[in-house]
Amino acid sequence: MIIRWVCEKDKKAWMYPIEKCIYCKGPIKKQISSKAKVIGITKVNISSPLHPIIPYNVILLEDEYGNRMPKKTFKDYKIGDKYIVEKAKKDSAVVITKIKYDLGEALKQSISLLNSFDIKKGDKVLIKPSIIEPAYTYQAVNTNPRLLDEVIKFLKESGISDIVVGEQSLLGNDVGSAAKKSEILDVCLKHKVNVADLSKAEYIEKYYDGIKLEIAKEVFERKIINIPAMKTNSQIGISGAVENMVRVTSPKTQKSMFDKGIEKTLPMLIKVLPKFVTIGDATSGMHGNGPTSMGEPAFLNILYVSNDPAALDAVFAETGMFQKPLYLEEAQSIGAGISDIKEIEIAGDELDAAKLHLKPADKDATPHSRIKLIDGQSNPYIFNTALAMSSSLIGVPGYEVYLAIGKHIKQEQVAGKKRIVAYGSDAISRLKEIGAKYVAEISEDSEDIEKMSILKKILEDPKKEGLNVADKLTSKLAVFGVKIKKRFS
Repeated sequence: MIIRWVCEKDKKAWMYPIEKCIYCKGPIKKQISSKAKVIGITKVNISSPLHPIIPYNVILLEDEYGNRMPKKTFKDYKIGDKYIVEKAKKDSAVVITKIKYDLGEALKQSISLLNSFDIKKGDKVLIKPSIIEPAYTYQAVNTNPRLLDEVIKFLKESGISDIVVGEQSLLGNDVGSAAKKSEILDVCLKHKVNVADLSKAEYIEKYYDGIKLEIAKEVFERKIINIPAMKTNSQIGISGAVENMVRVTSPKTQKSMFDKGIEKTLPMLIKVLPKFVTIGDATSGMHGNGPTSMGEPAFLNILYVSNDPAALDAVFAETGMFQKPLYLEEAQSIGAGISDIKEIEIAGDELDAAKLHLKPADKDATPHSRIKLIDGQSNPYIFNTALAMSSSLIGVPGYEVYLAIGKHIKQEQVAGKKRIVAYGSDAISRLKEIGAKYVAEISEDSEDIEKMSILKKILEDPKKEGLNVADKLTSKLAVFGVKIKKRFS
C-alpha cells in the first residue's frame, strides 16, 4: 500500500500528511494505491543494527499512479513482477504492518488482511488497552492514545456506537491518573466513550482445572478488542496480548494467578475467555527493563494484529529476537493458542523483515542502581510497590541491597547474596522455608513512608545486619510526622 497526499490542481504529491497544498492553499486528497509492480531491485549483503539478518532485498515499487516506495523483502522478485499482499488464510494468522505516516490506514489494512474479523455493525464492544501506570505517551508504557483514537474512529465508521474502554492499572496504581497522564482519557472524552475501572467491576466466576478466575462481566457481554502496549517484562519475558488480559480479572484473582505460577495460569485465563481480536501496539513499543517506565521506547512503528493472542506474542518475541516466554509453551500445550513460530501464518509484512535486536529486561533491575530484585514471581501489587520504594530512594547513596519478593524464590536466587531485605509476607515465609538469611522484613501492609524508611536504613549502612528497636521506632515516627503534616497543611 502506497499512500500520497495529492493536490489535484497543482499536480503535486507528498508522501506524508498535509492539510492543504503549500503552493495554492487548496484541498488535499488522500491517494491510496490498490496495486504495485517491481521496477528496481537491490541486494544487501552487509548487516546493520536496524537490519541484522542478511542477505535481503530492497525492491522499488511503483503503483498505478506512478508513486514509488522502497520495500525490504527476503523474497526474490524480477523487474516487472506484481507485488501482492495476500489475505491470511488461517484464523490464527498474525498480520504484521509497518506504519509509514498514516496510522489509521495501517490499522484498516491490518484488519482487512485478517482471515476473519468478528465485530460487525450493532455489536457492543469492550476495548481493553494497557493503562498500567501514570506515564507520558512518549514513554511507551501505556497504549498509544493515537492508536486508541484510530480504533474508535474505525468502529464508529463501521456502525458501532456502543463502545466502552475498560482497564485497571497495576495493583497499587490508580487507573484514572494513568488514563489522564497518558492522554487516553482525552481520547475517550473526545469520542464520548465511557472508561470503566475493571478493578470495580461485577465479576463472573469461571474455572479451569480447578482454579477459580473472577472475570469482569463486561468481557462476556461485549466483543473484545485487546490493544496491549507491546513491551518487555522482567517477570515473564514480554507483556503483550496474553498478559494484557490479566487485568480483566479481579485484584484477588491477579494475586492468585501469580501465587499459583503465572506461566501456567495465564494460558488458563485465555482458555476461559471468549474469542477476541488483538491489535498489538508497537507504534513505539518498549524494550529494556519493561513493563514499567524503567523500560525504553523501541520506536518500532509496527502493528501486530491477530485473533490468536499466543501467536501474536510469539511473533513479537521472534521479531524482537527475545527468548520465547514459558507461558507461550504452556499455551500451546493446553490448546490456548499457537506459539510454535513454524506453525504461525504471517500476513502483511514479512517476519524476517521486521526482526530487530531488542534489549531484554533485566530481572533484578530496579530504578535505584544499588537496589536489586530477587523476584520469586511476586504478584503485581508487591512488584509495583517494590519498584516504587526503590524509585523513592533515587539520589540516596548507599551499598548494594537485595529486595526479595514473591513466594516462588529459588535457592539459587539467594545463593551467595548478602544484605537481603524480605518484602511481603510471601517472601518472608519463603526465605524462612529455604533457610535464607535476611537483614530485615518489610510488611506489605506498612505505610509507604515506613517501608521507604526501613529500606533506606539498610541501604545507607553497610554493616546493618538487622533492625533494632530504635530503627523501628524511627520508622513509625516518620509515618506519624507525615500524617501530622498532611493534617495541618
